[in-house]
Amino acid sequence: MYYTYIVDNGFWDMRIRQRTDEGYFALADEFRNLLLNGSFSDDMREQFGNIIEYYGQDPYIVRSSSILEDGFGNAFAGKYESVFCTNRGSFEDRLAEFENAIKTVYASTMGLSALDYRKRRGLDKRDEQMALLVQRVSGSYYGTYYMPCAAGVGYSYSPYRFMQTADPKAGMLRLVMGLGTSAVDRTEGSYPRLVSLDVPERTVYSTVADRHRFSQRNAEVINTTARKLETVKLEELEPVLPRYTGNVLLEHDFEAEQRLSETGRYRAVRFISCRGLVRNKKLMDSMRRMLACIQAEYDYPVDTEFTINVSDDGEYTIDLLQCRPLQVVRGKDSVNIPDAAGENILLSSRGASMGLSREEELDYIVYVDPIGYYNMPYKDKITVAQMIGRINWHFRSSDKHMMLMVPGRIGTSSQELGVPTAFSDISGFDVICEMEETKAGYNPELSYGSHIFQDLVEAEILYTAVFNNSKTLGFYPDKLNRFENISAEFDESGALSEIVKVFRVSGCTLYHDINKEQLLITL
Repeated sequence: MYYTYIVDNGFWDMRIRQRTDEGYFALADEFRNLLLNGSFSDDMREQFGNIIEYYGQDPYIVRSSSILEDGFGNAFAGKYESVFCTNRGSFEDRLAEFENAIKTVYASTMGLSALDYRKRRGLDKRDEQMALLVQRVSGSYYGTYYMPCAAGVGYSYSPYRFMQTADPKAGMLRLVMGLGTSAVDRTEGSYPRLVSLDVPERTVYSTVADRHRFSQRNAEVINTTARKLETVKLEELEPVLPRYTGNVLLEHDFEAEQRLSETGRYRAVRFISCRGLVRNKKLMDSMRRMLACIQAEYDYPVDTEFTINVSDDGEYTIDLLQCRPLQVVRGKDSVNIPDAAGENILLSSRGASMGLSREEELDYIVYVDPIGYYNMPYKDKITVAQMIGRINWHFRSSDKHMMLMVPGRIGTSSQELGVPTAFSDISGFDVICEMEETKAGYNPELSYGSHIFQDLVEAEILYTAVFNNSKTLGFYPDKLNRFENISAEFDESGALSEIVKVFRVSGCTLYHDINKEQLLITL
């Protein structure tokens, strides 16, 4: 159908020209716009109508299913679009919604992240056809909202331990209430529940206050009245939740309730923790066995997406939505980390990194000043991501080793949380470092299981974070000022030269030992 659509609309010549070395990136936007604005034949539209009638008025999702996608070593995680359709309104409205979803998925083959991914993986000369998978959305109605009880991603093997006691071979989940988009993306103000399937009830947080602080604040739902995908705060969703659903998904913050009662205010304070799910031994055993079974058939670790729905009598249903081989890279087991004098240390930390053991010399360090970035006008913050992209593409084909240091979360969709880069903006860096800045409210997140995490694993990019706690043994960014700042080469206006600094460093060595969970960068 993909080829038929291109031929019927007269786009074939453009497709051929875009596949050349000269047109690969240069013609992508033009071809993308053509794909978004073509039309389908009457015969195709008749078949589309049959699909819509099959689903009645239940929401469905149109997923990408390209012939290069979900392969061994080439997951394409998050590179192509998936589009939720509410399937409400007149027949013509529903048909138009379906057609737009198809065009959106087709056009995503020309997205910069997808093109860059194919280029880096040596797939740019391979034939790329986009097929489609149409799935009914697993879930139930909660007032005007439609969503599954919970959803997430499940790994049959966890490449990195997020708890010392966790067994990587047991598998892990990244679990959220509602639609699973919150599990694969780094969304504003929300933290999914990380579950190690050998000890599912354990968390990395020792207090209720911390579990509440680092909990999921918003849920992704389909609003059937407004006919769109929405991010809804728990306060808006909680009143329409049946009691049994609330008991499974929510947890009381008794400490906050006690503090309120002492001031004469009495109300329940609950937060999303999926506690009832992780306490369900039968359910967690089912998840573990399911992932182990698929891994055995693939003879390879797997990365899955799933939903969980629970009935009022406690029975549950697991729907497996997607599965792909999980890229697990093997490298050095250990690195000898030297003793370093304080004046030579740029960064020293324990338990705050993800990635293979390595020792390498760095040539450039790109440093985004946290306070400077915070003070920028909101509409201008995107220019920081764009400048990082220019730096990345300038050096991506060179033999230079680079480190990027940013406030808060990289690859976020919200500029309040960090720098909103796409992976194509950072794909050439060897190391990504997220920095906590309490004054500005920036917090790193070791986002195991998200699409950005999968990208870092596949590209063998080391992730590390600077926290304002015991994990950071020493951090002295002012020492970078001894090196030349060449940011003017990438910022013609000069507006960003004091916010995005590009240091050409010498004598800068990075050491990381995955077993000791230790990182050291010396100058």
